[in-house]
Amino acid sequence: MKKAMSFQMVYLFIMIMMVVLVSDISIRNAIGAMMNKVLMPVIGFNYTTPLMTLFLVGILIGLITSVPRYFFTDWISMGRAQNRMKAFNKVYREAFRANQKDRLAKLNKMRMDVTMEQQQLSMNTMKPLMILTVFIFLIYMWLFVYISALPYQIIATPWDTDINLATAKIFIAPYWIGIYFIASLVIGYFATMIIKYIDFTFKLRKYEKREIDAIND
Repeated sequence: MKKAMSFQMVYLFIMIMMVVLVSDISIRNAIGAMMNKVLMPVIGFNYTTPLMTLFLVGILIGLITSVPRYFFTDWISMGRAQNRMKAFNKVYREAFRANQKDRLAKLNKMRMDVTMEQQQLSMNTMKPLMILTVFIFLIYMWLFVYISALPYQIIATPWDTDINLATAKIFIAPYWIGIYFIASLVIGYFATMIIKYIDFTFKLRKYEKREIDAIND
């Protein structure tokens, strides 16, 4: 429990520090300008195709977050923990409806173990994101500088032919954040599904071979 709390505090501290850096315009612009020297030759395209740049940023973030997260996630344990929590909640509801106080007291003691198990699994999944969060915020600061430096900031989409990337918003978020966020979400989802399919297929074949060898022996 203490280990999980310490991890959460460290992660929260990193998030707060990154938000503070992004909120300070002078620091954000300075870091963004340094990042521009690295990223402009790779995905900046000399400001000629901002939509392509935003999509590539989304793809990059989607891949660098989904791939490490997949390999740091114990999918078997996670599935067991979810099934255990589902069964626990079902039993707890039945005991509550039947007003079984002794059983409820016992279940309340068990709840801590179930919760700690899920927290531990979540912590293992979040570990690679601590470092990746810093990288994502660096990309975010670069995009602020990149968008503000565009010589022509108007783009056209099928639903709107006059969108100013520098000023348009989706609710309170800048429009360009929505573009790369959707791209990263889609790429991250499909990347996870593809890796999971390949990984589980490989594991199933390995287990099948092991069973065949055991039978032959």
